[in-house]
Amino acid sequence: MNFKLILLATLFFATPLPGNAQVYSKNKAANSYYNKALDYIKIGNPRNGGSVDSLLKAVQWLENAVETDPLFVTAYIELCKTYWLFDFSYPDFPKYNSSAIVILPKAKAAIYNALRIDSTLSEAYSQLARMNKNYEYNWDEALRNYTKAIHYDSSNASNYAAYGETLALKGQWEDAQKWIDKANRIAPNDSRVLLTTGIYYYWKRDYENASKSLTQISPQTDNSKFFTGLTYVAQNEPSKAITVLKAQNPMNNSGGGKALMAYALIKSGKIDEARKILKQIEELNQVVEYRSAACYAALGEYDKAFELLHQYYKRQGNWMTWFKYDKSWDPIRNDIRYQELLSKMPFDK
Repeated sequence: MNFKLILLATLFFATPLPGNAQVYSKNKAANSYYNKALDYIKIGNPRNGGSVDSLLKAVQWLENAVETDPLFVTAYIELCKTYWLFDFSYPDFPKYNSSAIVILPKAKAAIYNALRIDSTLSEAYSQLARMNKNYEYNWDEALRNYTKAIHYDSSNASNYAAYGETLALKGQWEDAQKWIDKANRIAPNDSRVLLTTGIYYYWKRDYENASKSLTQISPQTDNSKFFTGLTYVAQNEPSKAITVLKAQNPMNNSGGGKALMAYALIKSGKIDEARKILKQIEELNQVVEYRSAACYAALGEYDKAFELLHQYYKRQGNWMTWFKYDKSWDPIRNDIRYQELLSKMPFDK
């Protein structure tokens, strides 16, 4: 069966419908389900303070869409991306599909369905590579899939930056720098490129260039403010970090963001204020173990820090990709427990 011909026959792109709806599938019912899902995603994104219950409805509509039109490739990709919207530390997030252990099999299945329909989908390969890198810690497989993503869309600079970031995780800094530089030459103002570049320089402990890249992002987002704040703390300027973090949208009710604020307060000597935040995170059931562990390491409470880190590793959290390079762990690097946990990650030895 020639899936490409079928795909071309079944999909329209950017054809306007009343009410700003779009046509993506010739099957009217499938297309209607897909547009309903997009509406629920818009109001349900927890990064914008949305209701997670709306995301559950979005998943249901997307599943209806692909059941009605099994060749609806756009819906499969959107389904994968929607699953990962649950991976955010909103209050009570463990009650939903919040862990990579739960999300990863579903998200990968959606991408594999898309690739069975069209094996030339750059976005599908980049989504797959992201999962390989951040949640499976399989950096060689991530590089293979980023290579395919670049092959099928050589204009997407964010994939070049992600390729360089992945090489950095393998300790191949010289080659990583070439890919980071290439991404910035192609798209110097791309927010995704600048964010990845900032993270790359943070890992490299070049905090000046990290801050430069992150502050160039326009408009500034809660994500860019978060990493800018983290970089300021690494530069021993926690007061700047606190100012930046306070400018985040209060509707972005992130447990990780709150923990970073607590971390900056600890570094500023405001211990009581920081502990109140850590207690609030626990009461709201929105603990991001990696980020809270950084706070306890800074407080010298190492047993608590390691307890949280082991919990986080077991649920395959994406922050573990930072574990070797993150300055937050300098207080415990000589601890045998740090070395043992680090050895479980595929960093260059």
